[in-house]
Amino acid sequence: MWRFGGRLFWRSSGLAAGHVEPMGCAMDRYVEGLRCQDVHAGLRAIDPNSAALVSLKHTRLVGMAADVASLIRGRDLIPDAGALEAVAVSELDVAPHAFDQVLQLLEEADFVQLTRDGRGQVTGLTETVPVYHNLYEELGRLWRERGPREFEEQVLAVVDRLARGPVPLEALADTVGITQAEAGRLIPLGRDSGLLRTVSTIDGGIVYSPFTGFEHPDVLEVLLTEHGPDRMLEEFDALKRHQGLAIDAARFPMIADAVARGLVPAPTVELPDASMQAFATLPYSLDRELLVGRKPVLDKALAVIACVRCAETFGGFSNASAGVHLINTLLKDGSLNPHSSSERQYRLMRNRGILFFAPDDRPGGSWVRPTLVETADNREALMIARDMLRIGEPMAAGRQLPEAKRDLLGLDAKYLQPLQTAARSRDQVRIPDREYGKFFEAIMGRGSL
Repeated sequence: MWRFGGRLFWRSSGLAAGHVEPMGCAMDRYVEGLRCQDVHAGLRAIDPNSAALVSLKHTRLVGMAADVASLIRGRDLIPDAGALEAVAVSELDVAPHAFDQVLQLLEEADFVQLTRDGRGQVTGLTETVPVYHNLYEELGRLWRERGPREFEEQVLAVVDRLARGPVPLEALADTVGITQAEAGRLIPLGRDSGLLRTVSTIDGGIVYSPFTGFEHPDVLEVLLTEHGPDRMLEEFDALKRHQGLAIDAARFPMIADAVARGLVPAPTVELPDASMQAFATLPYSLDRELLVGRKPVLDKALAVIACVRCAETFGGFSNASAGVHLINTLLKDGSLNPHSSSERQYRLMRNRGILFFAPDDRPGGSWVRPTLVETADNREALMIARDMLRIGEPMAAGRQLPEAKRDLLGLDAKYLQPLQTAARSRDQVRIPDREYGKFFEAIMGRGSL
C-alpha cells in the first residue's frame, strides 16, 4: 500500500490497505500467448546478443511469432518470404536467425502453409491466422509445450500482474508468488528492457509498467508535482478534444512528459523538414478487448490518426481539409489521390501494413497513390480511427478525472511497440525507404526482389 493525495492505493488493482493478493505463476494459455508478445516488445531495447536473453528464448520466439502473425493476418497469400523476412526484421525486431523458426512455429500452429523450392527453402506462404483470442491461446499452448524455464514463467507472471496496475516494490514477490531472490533477478532485466519501472514515494518504492495505462497514481504524483493539476487537466482536455494532437513540449509540457513516461501513445510521422513529429492519442472510450486482446488493430488505428493529422497540418505543398474525409475516401474508394507528400506522410501506415503505394496513374504522374490493403483488420482500424477523430471526451465539467477512467490500466507492452514514441536504445542500419518499399510490394505480390 502507499499513500497519494490522502488516500491509499491501489484500489482498482484489488490491493486494499494491508492486503496482498497472491497471484502465483499459473496463467491460462490465452494470457501466456498475449504476454509473450508483450515481453518480446519490451526486450527490443536490449542488445539481441545479450546473454540475459538466453533464458527467455522460448518467450521471445513465441512473441516474435505473434507479431508476424498479426502482420500477415488477412493477407491470404504472401508470395515472397524473403520480403516478409526483411519487413519482420526491420519493423518487428524479429531476429534474422530466428525467422525460419518463427515460420516453423506458425506452421506448427496451422496458421500458415509454407511453399518451398527444390532445396527446401521457404519461398512463400498462405496464411490462415485466426481471430486474436484463438491466436494467443494457440501460441500460449505451444509456448507451454516447449517447456519454458521457470524464469520465463515468472517474467510473464510479473508482466501480467503489472498490466493491471502498480504494486509496492516490497510486495512484488509475494504478489506474483515468487521468492525475493527471484524478484531481485527479474527486476534489473525488467528495468533494462523497459518492461517495468520503479519510482520512490514517501511510503516506499512502487513498481509499475510504463505500458499499462495512462493514469497510474505514482506517475500522476510526479506529473502533478512538476506541472500542477490545472495544467494536467487543461492539457488532457485538449488531447481528448483533438485526438492525434501534435505534441509541442513548449505548449503541452505535461503531455510531452506523459509520452516520455509511456503513459500516452504517440505515433511519429516525418515532417517536410525530415524531423519527426509525435501525435498523441488518448483512446479511453474504446472497447476494453480492443485495448488488450486485439492491440494490433488498435496500433493500426493510432497510426492512421497520426498520418491523417500530419496531412491536415504538415502536408508540405498543401494540407488536407480533414482527416475524417481521408479515412472515408479510403473506405469508399480504396485509395487516395496522389500528392507530393504521400510517401512521407503515409509511410507509417504503409509500414503497418494498412496501405501500399500504387503507381501514380495520372498522365505524366510521378508520385504514388496510397492504396488500402483490403483486410478486415485494416478496415476496422480505419473505422476506429474515424470514430476517435469524430468523438471527443470533454473533461471540463467538474475539472476532475472521471473515476471510471482509472480502470484503463490493461494496456500492455505491445501497445506502444509500433508507435516509435521514443528512439530505440540501440541503433539500426535502416534500409533506404525507396528500397524498403520494394519489400512491401513483393509481399503484396506486385513485384519481386
